[in-house]
Amino acid sequence: MRVGMSEGTEQARRLLLGSAEIRRMLSEYIRKRVPESDVDDVVQTVLVEALASDRVPSEKAELRKWLTGVARHKIADHHRRAGRERPAELPDIETAPAPIEEQELARWAEKQARASKDGDATLRWMAREGEGDKLEHIAAEEKLPAATVRQRVSRMRRWMKERWLAEVAAAAAILTLLIVLLYKFVFLKSPDEVVEKEPVVPPVPTESVPSPIVRAPSPLERAVELRKEALKTCDEKPKECIDKLDEAKRLDPAGDTNPDVQNARRGAEDKLAPPQAPTSEPLDEKQKKDSMEKGPAPTARPPTTSTPIAPPTSTGKPMPKAPKAPSKKEAESSTKPQSASSSWSGEWNGASKDGTPFSSTPSQMAQPIKPSSKSSFEDMSQQGAKK
Repeated sequence: MRVGMSEGTEQARRLLLGSAEIRRMLSEYIRKRVPESDVDDVVQTVLVEALASDRVPSEKAELRKWLTGVARHKIADHHRRAGRERPAELPDIETAPAPIEEQELARWAEKQARASKDGDATLRWMAREGEGDKLEHIAAEEKLPAATVRQRVSRMRRWMKERWLAEVAAAAAILTLLIVLLYKFVFLKSPDEVVEKEPVVPPVPTESVPSPIVRAPSPLERAVELRKEALKTCDEKPKECIDKLDEAKRLDPAGDTNPDVQNARRGAEDKLAPPQAPTSEPLDEKQKKDSMEKGPAPTARPPTTSTPIAPPTSTGKPMPKAPKAPSKKEAESSTKPQSASSSWSGEWNGASKDGTPFSSTPSQMAQPIKPSSKSSFEDMSQQGAKK
């Protein structure tokens, strides 16, 4: 905003134009376009012109642009008075390079300006306006209406701003996507997939000790070892014992003739052999006669349905056979009344404790029986054993 100078603002105007910041800005701008010896003269001329003007901008940014435009005119006047022709482009004196961000932004603006028809010319107008030159002066130099120059500059600014925001948004989207992928890959990784790197322990130098050479046992040594193992297992594991003895025999046939080995083999084979079944072959006549002379075996005989044989006496010979049980007819007849002498007609021949035979009839129960001869008694014993 521009306002006319009044007496109340005269002092503020002088202080602002005489500040070291404004003087340093004008010196840097003019030093690039005139010799070093004429810089102070041109700066002083610009400040005098500003103090004499009645339309000085009140804002600092507008004031800088306005002073830059005044300086451009005073530089042109300085070259005319010196009798020199103004060059098409004044050589720039080497200064400190602009920051990298500004350089990149300038390259980007030049690249975008080439896409439009009059982009280069409009970009130059924007640069001159940024240095403080007025668009009216630019329009007069280009011989174009001032409104056309302002419209083209305004349109270029708006187009540059839209393109810049679009590219910034695209870059931000790409950066956000990369951050999400990185977070998912690093922080959301399953614990099973996370492999902790174990610290690498440097190897400790040690003296190299040659490893002992392991020699394979010979067949004879292997056979001896197998026989030792077999002799330990023959009692509990006969099958394993025989297998190891067979393997040792295959490796060392001569060692299988050892008596200990043969005894161990026979013992294991006997344990593996099935038990023999009892035979039912009849005894010959001599064995029968010997068994009858010796008497029955002390073992118990299986029960039979026939009448049991009396136990043997103390002499070792069997007792006579007990009388048979009465039949049904005899039982019925026994129920009839009979005399005491004829109630039981059977007799029992036995022996007393001292071996003396006696009769078992009711009339002779208490009288001992004397055998007629030894042969008759043996015949009776054999008949009882056969029955």
